[in-house]
Amino acid sequence: MMVSSWSRLALYAIVTAGILATARGQDRHDRAEFMQEKLRHSKDILEGLTREDYSQIRKGACALKSMNESHEWAGRSRPEAVRFRLYSLEFEELLEQLIAKADQKNIDGATLAYLRLTMNCVNCHKELRSRHR
Repeated sequence: MMVSSWSRLALYAIVTAGILATARGQDRHDRAEFMQEKLRHSKDILEGLTREDYSQIRKGACALKSMNESHEWAGRSRPEAVRFRLYSLEFEELLEQLIAKADQKNIDGATLAYLRLTMNCVNCHKELRSRHR
């Protein structure tokens, strides 16, 4: 049986669409896991702040910094990536401040850095939601 080129093209389009949908679903799943891990580290920092455990604060902040440096959006070329890269750079700067304050055993400075870090997260996610409505 001979398959027409239109049939082959249609089949190719269907298979490609299925692969892309699966990849997008996996990307969303991976992103959700990534964000859950960031949330766990953020909770570790908060717990460290409430206990005045500078080692725990530093450990959580360093883990977030490492995650932020490895995240894929830094290399994206889409226009919205520029805005998210700015949030990412601010996030990293705030993490560096948090680490420095933990090293200085400055609970008030560390708490303020954490508050600013949290505001950065909320603002970034707010912008993400507004772009996807």
